[in-house]
Amino acid sequence: MKLDAGHRLLALCLILGLTAFACSAPVVAPESKGQITLTPAVGKKGTAITIEGKGFQAGEVIDITLDLGGGNLVGLGTEKVEEIKADAAGTFKVNSGIPVNAKPGTYKVTAEGNKGGKASAQLVVQ
Repeated sequence: MKLDAGHRLLALCLILGLTAFACSAPVVAPESKGQITLTPAVGKKGTAITIEGKGFQAGEVIDITLDLGGGNLVGLGTEKVEEIKADAAGTFKVNSGIPVNAKPGTYKVTAEGNKGGKASAQLVVQ
């Protein structure tokens, strides 16, 4: 079956329109299923802690912060390493400590990766 010029033009417009739509559709990052564990999750200021994460993307660079409130974020997990990077399985393990300026209370520790991974856990300072 042959199409006349009008139908060919219509078909071409449809194909180009669908292609443009597909190319402009937003790219959605996969939902992060990251998790972090603090050991111990309760301690006094100066206490050594281990931070373990899983569910991140392989090679993802992780930034770990402790929110002490009032916009005061403290970096954690950088003891003797310049950057924290998830291994091929999406896991990491780093040593850190409860900052000496942390007052008693419950705080949020967040691990955020450069590829969209994110997880949080609570730290109780005695």
